[in-house]
Amino acid sequence: MLEAPIYLLFEKYGQREISIEIEDSYYPIHEDLHQRLEMMIPFLGLEDEDEKIAEYVIYNIDSKGKLRVSAQEVAQKFGVSVEKAREIIDTIYEAFSDEINQLSSEDEENYILPDVAIMPDYVEVRKIEVKDPVVMKAIEMREETLRKICEIVRKINEPFLRGYRKYPHVVTMKYVANLVGLHVSTVSRAVNRKYVNTPIGVLPLRIFFGRLLNPKLVMNEIKELLKIDSKLTDKQLVILLKSLGINISRRTVNKYRNLLDNLG
Repeated sequence: MLEAPIYLLFEKYGQREISIEIEDSYYPIHEDLHQRLEMMIPFLGLEDEDEKIAEYVIYNIDSKGKLRVSAQEVAQKFGVSVEKAREIIDTIYEAFSDEINQLSSEDEENYILPDVAIMPDYVEVRKIEVKDPVVMKAIEMREETLRKICEIVRKINEPFLRGYRKYPHVVTMKYVANLVGLHVSTVSRAVNRKYVNTPIGVLPLRIFFGRLLNPKLVMNEIKELLKIDSKLTDKQLVILLKSLGINISRRTVNKYRNLLDNLG
């Protein structure tokens, strides 16, 4: 339980047992989940028109996490096939399952409470105070683990946090675990369902571990780069993608390039 995100800790111990330190504007208290999902649409790698459909779908997810409109209605509204509408709906529910599950919680107001602020120059973990000294000790360990993990994320992603990169530079949990001297499972639990406030906005911590960037996004970036220069080699594409924050092998680039060629 102590590895849970702040909003669950607050539910567990209640207002009388727990207090959350809020020092400055780096911690927006109320972040509407629909707005957060809309902000993360670019990480899905959709075409421009499909992004409009995705935005419509997101704002039609009700407080129980259910979609108010059918795939047929979405298809009719945007003039696309039912299969295309269903594909976009499925993509949203798969990529944003954690956020949608939070939408379906019993809370009347669906907000995200960031656990950490990751800025280009520093990391600040939100302080939690609990009356029980044993629980407080465990929470302090939780905060220190989060701080170590997020400090690594910050150092690696300074270009992204400063707006120089389009996507975050992802790392593996094994890599971070080795650096901080923890088991991979500990890092995984620490990252799970945590949100961080950044200059870009409030994001799920998991995006820095590559759990949100999908193949469609990579293919679209390769497609755009080849539009600029169709003679780019696979090696050159690897370098250009890396500058955007997408780290994949030359073999994977070649695979996606061939798929694009086959699609015409």
